[in-house]
Amino acid sequence: MKKITKKELIEMFLNPEVSGLNGSSFIGIDTLTDVKLTGGKSNPMQGGVQKATIGSSVMIFSNKNSNAYENMVTRRLVAEGKNPETFELHPRTWGERIANTPLVVHKDEYYLEVIFLKSGETSYFFNGKPIKKDLIQGMPEKSEGGEQGGLENKVIIRTYKVSSIARITINKETYIICD
Repeated sequence: MKKITKKELIEMFLNPEVSGLNGSSFIGIDTLTDVKLTGGKSNPMQGGVQKATIGSSVMIFSNKNSNAYENMVTRRLVAEGKNPETFELHPRTWGERIANTPLVVHKDEYYLEVIFLKSGETSYFFNGKPIKKDLIQGMPEKSEGGEQGGLENKVIIRTYKVSSIARITINKETYIICD
């Protein structure tokens, strides 16, 4: 395992020819994210809940020659015997994707856009202490996602704030992300 900074991780994605991340790659990712709860400031747990996910498998893609998300949705529609022309790719609703990288910039923050393949083990913390999910007040409902042309096996996109990435495995090399 190698320790790198968030800045070094961003540089890896900005320079795909150097890092070997040209095109698409399958990676492992561990994250620690802040959970936005419903109820606003009146929720006493607001700002104190974090979600740790260990061992997720994702695909990163540079969209250098075509859109990997659109291609995957189209392939799955065909495999399900559905008309791929029923799917229409819409522009991003927030942030700007950096050309030929898996990075998105939004309000001076970097995000890693991925296609979600397999979720890891998830646990929750309140003020740094473990808590069961069903004890968290104002936990948001799970989103169903878009229609994707009626696709049953949906292609799930996730966008992780780089500062939420704790560990990442790329090309069999594991990196611990430090400040």
